Amino acid sequence: MAILALLIGILVPSLSAARRQAKANVCLSKMKGIATAFAVYLNENKDNFPPFRLKKLYPTAPDDPEYHNEYFAKSPRWQWFLETESGPVIDPRPIQRGNKFKPWGDVETGLARFTMTMTTDVFTCPALDDEEYAKNIRNGAYGYNYQYLGNSRQQSDPNRWDNFSVPSHRIKAPANTVLVADSRGAGNPHGNHSYTLDPPRLATEQNAKQFGPDADMVRAGQDPDLYQFSPVEMRHRDFGNVAFVDAHAEAMKLEQLGYELNEKGVPIPRLDPTDATIKATNRLWTGLGADRFADERERAQSP
Repeated sequence: MAILALLIGILVPSLSAARRQAKANVCLSKMKGIATAFAVYLNENKDNFPPFRLKKLYPTAPDDPEYHNEYFAKSPRWQWFLETESGPVIDPRPIQRGNKFKPWGDVETGLARFTMTMTTDVFTCPALDDEEYAKNIRNGAYGYNYQYLGNSRQQSDPNRWDNFSVPSHRIKAPANTVLVADSRGAGNPHGNHSYTLDPPRLATEQNAKQFGPDADMVRAGQDPDLYQFSPVEMRHRDFGNVAFVDAHAEAMKLEQLGYELNEKGVPIPRLDPTDATIKATNRLWTGLGADRFADERERAQSP
């Protein structure tokens, strides 16, 4: 019995580690598939990246009605723009039957359980096992590098998108440009609006005015200055899976991705790229393989 107990004590941790690694590998495979779906979208849309969310069709028309896609989904998020073998990210048929083909959004009365629950597993991560989040299109597994590739907000100018649409020729370093990744959302350990993926510091040079989630998405008791932010989530034994624009994917640590961490290892959202005291860099996010603000800081600090 003692020998059997010893063997079990040795094997159980190994089996648990193997299961976690298997989930990480499945997630990585899904990342590559998502990156391929982006490539298809680019090919079919004049080499322009999709928006992270599209609320209206024309930025200069204040009275333009809320945009909806061919499935009648209003203000669709980036997942809706990608074609996969599994069909649209949410099966629209139950919603259309109950809604008589009217445009529908996140919280339509009587339809809420359909309108935010993804019905394809392409965008779900097996390591994110919290049922509240795992299949939620807004709060689920993966986020999009929207600040540099598809920021369809209008916070810098009411008459134009902040950074949309972005043509692929602007991406000079596709193998060194984050496309999608395991995303945390607001709050810790996993939170809201994780469909947005924030770089280490705000993309002010591309008109970004805020990080992804709104302040009211942060959990009660958590610091909004720290958690109104959606960095890459270290979901796989201290690694996060990341897909790049060239469609390769790999597991990476926060520091490799340019994040600056506090004493507890939590990413710090940096707003001012000219602050000489910060260490965060967006080199793997800008599309250029460089971050001029970080480069300038390093040159100023070099002897």
